[in-house]
Amino acid sequence: MRKNLIIMLLLTIALTLPITAAEPPSAAFTVSASISAINDMKITNTQVNEETYGNSGNTFGGSVTIIGSGEGANMDGDGYIDFTAYISAISNNRGGYTITMSATPLTSEGTPPATINYIVSVADASYDTKSNTADVVVITTESLSALDVESLPISVRLYRSEYDSAVAGTYTGTVTFHYVSAS
Repeated sequence: MRKNLIIMLLLTIALTLPITAAEPPSAAFTVSASISAINDMKITNTQVNEETYGNSGNTFGGSVTIIGSGEGANMDGDGYIDFTAYISAISNNRGGYTITMSATPLTSEGTPPATINYIVSVADASYDTKSNTADVVVITTESLSALDVESLPISVRLYRSEYDSAVAGTYTGTVTFHYVSAS
């Protein structure tokens, strides 16, 4: 009986061994990607989207010459300047981004320098060179889950009375946009 028990035990071990050893081997590999940060802003002469953002043909000329009356006039009686420009930004920053705006009055060369104030607007944000001293927020994007493109029109309205009573000279001012990437 002992002999039968040993044979039975050996047969049990022999039959179960190939089953556990017959598991197929496994193999694996890792897939990874590294996405570079995209944080860019520019002034364009057309409204852009994800496909047209990089086109060199939509870059804004960089200056607006104001003609108040006569041939080629581009300012109406209320001081609105007729030109086309957009503040355009593209980002894939997960934390989002903010764009602020500031401006300097039109100032003439000469002594004493003379100024003409104006209001520059983008969407619901406006900067008045007569009263604002701190940058105003133009675009705030809290967080992103995909590539984001914003392209908003810019408008300028001079204080027409200051323009009409200004002394002779060449006046220049600068509108500045600041891009701040959230962390």
